[in-house]
Amino acid sequence: MSPARSHIAPDLLLQDWLGEADAATRETIDEHLMACDACGVLFDEIVALGEAVRRALRAGLVFAVASGAFVERLRALGLRVRLYDLAHNGTINCTVSPDDQVLAARLQAPLRGVRRLDLVQEVSLAPGERRQVQDVPFDAAHDELVFVVSVARVRPLPAHTKWLTLIATDDQGTREVGRYEFRHTPWPA
Repeated sequence: MSPARSHIAPDLLLQDWLGEADAATRETIDEHLMACDACGVLFDEIVALGEAVRRALRAGLVFAVASGAFVERLRALGLRVRLYDLAHNGTINCTVSPDDQVLAARLQAPLRGVRRLDLVQEVSLAPGERRQVQDVPFDAAHDELVFVVSVARVRPLPAHTKWLTLIATDDQGTREVGRYEFRHTPWPA
């Protein structure tokens, strides 16, 4: 790739930022970024977006659907992760300790062949309200979805129950593939 002739594809810049590019690709990208202001601006935007997403997650403004590898990466970075593993259609008693930094749930579900997966949330603190998130990422090879929520948002909540329902779209149409119940109790004072 010649710095004077072309720009770096955004997916390559993202791979470089995530540390997933090999050494030769990183070197080529670094050389290009030194000579190309347009790619440098795009790379800066990718970095800023990543920081903004981190701040939003920490502040409890959003939740995320991630991979099991992502959760393990957080643990490897030294974050205190409370991870709940739920069997298909499982129920669990849960809490958040004062030391927890990340709260996640691994939901097992039969996902092979599923093309699209929606997530419906209901909580006993808001009876009758349903929040549906369409087309969430999932790991069909491992038949799981990893749901990450804000510790800051959950920690102050009173005892309550939360239900997550997975709705799949596949060759058979739309169908429920799993329903999970979380019985939250505040950490003892």
